[in-house]
Amino acid sequence: MRRLILIVFGAVALFGSFFVTLWLTEPDTTAGPPNTAAIRSDTERLATQRISNYSELSNAAANAELRFSQQLKGVIDGLSRINEHEVNMVGWLADSEGDATPLHILVFIEGAMVATGETKGERPDVTRAIGLGFGAEKNIAFSFNFNCGPGVQPVVVGVGEKGQYIPLESKKCP
Repeated sequence: MRRLILIVFGAVALFGSFFVTLWLTEPDTTAGPPNTAAIRSDTERLATQRISNYSELSNAAANAELRFSQQLKGVIDGLSRINEHEVNMVGWLADSEGDATPLHILVFIEGAMVATGETKGERPDVTRAIGLGFGAEKNIAFSFNFNCGPGVQPVVVGVGEKGQYIPLESKKCP
């Protein structure tokens, strides 16, 4: 009899602890779906916006929860035609308070994002001119191709790693 009581007690404790664990680890269904805006990167949130010209950029950036940055600096050094459809854009983008993490460049034409690039490589002239250090000088150069018709005005945006952005003024595609 004593053995039976011990077995019953053990079974009750085992099943009881199992159900208590299930109850304590049950997901909270009252909280609603997760905030997908917080999950997506700054670049992805901005890429979903429609930006047709530079005057629309500040509203689009605000919608993507980005803020204008004084610490980001950048220049488009050149925009040259490769063939009848493609152009090549070269330049630099730097975060004066950043590290070696690559920064992102987005190109919008007629509202849609058509290209994205990333900083790769050093630019000693820029490093000296704006006094970069702590690894920020490691990834500031960029060069990438995208489709752009002659005379079309691209809207180019630099995006930092801390929720910031800066417009990069561009000439029309040659």
